[in-house]
Amino acid sequence: MSLTIHLDQEEQRWTLSLQGELDYSECAAFRMTIDRILKHAPPATVVDLSELDYLDSSGLGLLLALSKEYTALGGRLILVTNESVDNILDLTRLSGIFSCASTVDEACLMLEDVDD
Repeated sequence: MSLTIHLDQEEQRWTLSLQGELDYSECAAFRMTIDRILKHAPPATVVDLSELDYLDSSGLGLLLALSKEYTALGGRLILVTNESVDNILDLTRLSGIFSCASTVDEACLMLEDVDD
């Protein structure tokens, strides 16, 4: 299954939704979306991975690059994960690197808590 990318741009928060498989063959399109986020540097970005069926090391590397570069620009990044993504983050010992939520609504609440 290929990767579907949807980017919803609001003033204070962008939401990037990925559906399908994020593997090496899909990384070029994902990198272009990451570059768009970094260029515009919205205050916060939620990356919704809850509909991701597969994530390989190249996709994980791009998520790490986004986190590092975006945080350096002052942006706040939250991943919405599913059980499969959580297992990969735990296995690679990267779960402590990312702020994670179970739903987009939960991620938005986390961002509001930071704003208060």
